Amino acid sequence: MTDEEAYKQFRAVRFADNKGDPFCPHCGSLGVYEYRCRQELKCKGCFKRFSVTTGTIFHGRKMPMRHLLMAIAIFVNGANGHAALRLSRDMCISYKTAFVLAHKLREVCGGLKKKDKLTGTVEIDGLYVGGHIRQKNYKKDRKDRRRRPFRSPERTQVIVNLRERRRGGRTLSCVCRNEVDAIQFVLDNVAETAKVRTDKGTSWGTPFAAYFRDYKAVNHDVAFSMNGVHVNWVESFHSRIRRAERGVHNRISGKLVQNYADELGWREDHCRVDNGAQYNILMRASARHPRSQRWQGYWRKRGPKETPKLIGSA
Repeated sequence: MTDEEAYKQFRAVRFADNKGDPFCPHCGSLGVYEYRCRQELKCKGCFKRFSVTTGTIFHGRKMPMRHLLMAIAIFVNGANGHAALRLSRDMCISYKTAFVLAHKLREVCGGLKKKDKLTGTVEIDGLYVGGHIRQKNYKKDRKDRRRRPFRSPERTQVIVNLRERRRGGRTLSCVCRNEVDAIQFVLDNVAETAKVRTDKGTSWGTPFAAYFRDYKAVNHDVAFSMNGVHVNWVESFHSRIRRAERGVHNRISGKLVQNYADELGWREDHCRVDNGAQYNILMRASARHPRSQRWQGYWRKRGPKETPKLIGSA
């Protein structure tokens, strides 16, 4: 694909609401003309200049459009994620550029989550991450990690995952300090008529039994599955998170755990979709996702700005 072909492809997706013909994202005017010497447009109504990425997740981009589409193709090709350092080497760009670009795509993955409540059989479980304490130098000072977990309570977080037990089911994640803090998140995102399955954690029993009509829990001290009650589907998703944390990224920052959880949840929901379809989904979503308030000018330490909502950007 040439740069011109990549530009035309993204332009057709960006202005798909008008059958590929550009319109002003500021005022919505259809009177738009394009400069011959550069890939820039201007509105005849408000006289503002803009590009095909104005108001999208790639707002203010400096990379060629072909490189942006290439980054999306490389990003979706990783089953358990794609590290920013590897992305920088694959595309011959700086680590800072690859870091922000990857997190913008993770933000798009999080924006693709539907707002409908989960139905059917829903499995719920928590996964503790972070807060690792290094062992002491001398053997006499080391602790036996097999007896109890050694984590720093100030840095430990839990990813509470909700997953529908069916092919094509959805996955939702919430990052909090402990499992109790995620109870309201569960009640807001799971239908009252759903069949909820958890383990025998002390955080779930009383509130879930009082709210959901069909609630059952399995005691993992006895068995992983008892009389058809298990949480194996959500445990499988936990293993994907562990593989991404240890095998791909090596370390995940505590402030960005929600971003990685949203990305891996999107990958879990589309694990049976071929890479070409995943590329099309993420590319179309990137063309419609609004400008990022967190990652726009990230390395310049700019705070979030009040950006007016542009037409056709969400």
